[in-house]
Amino acid sequence: MRHGFRKYIALWIILILIGSVLFFPFKIQFNFRSSSWIQPLKKWSVRTDLEGNFYSELENFETGAVEQSTSYRFDRGDIATLKLAKGVRNNAFVNQEDTVGWLYSRMMEEKIKQLENLILVHKQLLNSSQTGEKAEIVENLRQKMILAEQQYDFASKNYERSRVLFEDSVITANEYEIAETAFLTAATNIGIAKSEYEIAITGEKPEEIRLIEEQILAYEDEIRFLKETKTSYLLTSPISGKLVFNNYLPEQYEYLSVTDTAGYILYIPVKVQYRPYLQDNMTVEIIVPGSNERLKAEVFDISDKVDNILANMIVYQVVFVKALVENKSPVIAPGMSVQSVLSGDRVTIKEYIRRSIDIHFR
Repeated sequence: MRHGFRKYIALWIILILIGSVLFFPFKIQFNFRSSSWIQPLKKWSVRTDLEGNFYSELENFETGAVEQSTSYRFDRGDIATLKLAKGVRNNAFVNQEDTVGWLYSRMMEEKIKQLENLILVHKQLLNSSQTGEKAEIVENLRQKMILAEQQYDFASKNYERSRVLFEDSVITANEYEIAETAFLTAATNIGIAKSEYEIAITGEKPEEIRLIEEQILAYEDEIRFLKETKTSYLLTSPISGKLVFNNYLPEQYEYLSVTDTAGYILYIPVKVQYRPYLQDNMTVEIIVPGSNERLKAEVFDISDKVDNILANMIVYQVVFVKALVENKSPVIAPGMSVQSVLSGDRVTIKEYIRRSIDIHFR
């Protein structure tokens, strides 16, 4: 009898304690944790797509917008090369509007040189008499035509051979395009050489001289256009920040970037179950791997869109939250993965248990 009474007393004490915990107005912080990563305020990068075309982008990680996107198109068969400006170094600071490099087009340089030669030849024609060129000039142009014919014959044979090898998968597409470009260039050169020679031996009438003058102006306009296009291939940073060369290239190659590290943005994927408890201006504690330093951030943007992410072979539905890191520290860097603890409102133990049940069991 006495033993049974003691059991009831103990049970009542446990029930009283549980009731006190559940209904006592003591409140605790409702926190939840998520993996996240650090991004700069802005980033400008120069990349190539899967087809090898160069392009640049200016990303604003605070607003989530691509503020500027430029595509640099080159002719088929051209060889575009990225060249760095003299003196630029990895991890160096660059100012806005600094030139960090340029894109070099082999075909464009060849085209400009060809046009400059054509202008020179046509100006010589204007200075000649109407009875024709001097004998030495005519002979030089004849020799130039013969050389152009030989180069065309070689380029034609090489192109046909490369086409067969390419169709048999013996050479790469790039090697085939180089042979094709050389053939097209040789065909253009032989036409120009024949035209120059024929003009030199026939002499010019007044109306033909006017045509030559107009042709010179057209060549000059084309050179002006090509040089303006060449200027657009200058790689000028639209922001100030740290210049980084990427030595580890993914599928879409990022060759270099400039990051604005005046501040940092924290990207946090939060499971949809926690979405009702998100709010602007929430405090976030950042736990950096390998460091005892704790950083703070404040939520300023909560996405309305639900995304699916794959982790450990499981697909999770998440909403992305962005927070502004309040204090800069050398322990963080763009792209770093960190742990984030989001501090929700203070709730009673009963409400805390109810939320936990809703999140994990419903």
